[in-house]
Amino acid sequence: MRQIFNNPFIFCGAVILVIFALVAPASATFQIQQSELNPSTIPLQPKSQQSVTAIVVIIPQGTTTFIEGNQLQLTTGLADPQWDVQVMVNGIPAAVIPGRSNTVFINGFLLSYPNSNDVSVSASVTGNIPAGVSSVDLIQVLQLNNAGQVIPGAVQTISEPVAVPATPVLTTPPVTATPVATVATPSPTKAPGPGPFILIGGLIFGILATRVVKKD
Repeated sequence: MRQIFNNPFIFCGAVILVIFALVAPASATFQIQQSELNPSTIPLQPKSQQSVTAIVVIIPQGTTTFIEGNQLQLTTGLADPQWDVQVMVNGIPAAVIPGRSNTVFINGFLLSYPNSNDVSVSASVTGNIPAGVSSVDLIQVLQLNNAGQVIPGAVQTISEPVAVPATPVLTTPPVTATPVATVATPSPTKAPGPGPFILIGGLIFGILATRVVKKD
C-alpha cells in the first residue's frame, strides 16, 4: 500500500480507475421480450381505447440481477393511462407498482436479487389513442443511473402507427331546373264571314224589287 502512494504513476492510475468506475455508464440490463395489443388492429384508431402488455426481462450483469442505485422508468403516450406493473421473481409476483400517470418508476432495489434468480417486469397499460398523431409510443422503457440520467442504449419502445382520418369530400348538390310557365298565345280573331252582308244585300234587293213591281 505504501508503494502505491510513493509511486505517483501507480497512484494516478488507481485514482483514474476509481473515477472511471464511478462515472462510467452501465449498459442496459433489460430486454422487452413479449408484447401484446388489445385490440390488435393496426393502424390504431384515434380516440379509441387501447391496451398493451409487455414482459421486460432483467438481464443480470455481475453478482446481482440489477444495480440497486439504478431504476427503470416506464412511460406511455396513451391519454388517461392506467398501469398494472408487477415485479416477478422466479415467476412469482414480488412487488406491485400501480400508476395513473404517463410515467411509472421502479426502484432498483425491487429488481436487485442474486443472479441465480429470474427477474422480470410485467407491465400493462390501458388508455386512449390521442388524435392528431401519426404514431404513438405505447410503452417505453428506460434505465436511469443514480443521477437520474438515461443510460446510453438503455431505451426500448413499443410504438405503433395511428390511422389518419379520411378527409370528407364536399359534394355539390345537383342543380334543379326551375320549370318555366308556358304562356298560351291567343289565336287571332277570325274576320266576320260574308253571311251578314249577304242578308243585308238580300233585304235591300228585295225592297228595291218590290218598289219596281209597284211602279209597273
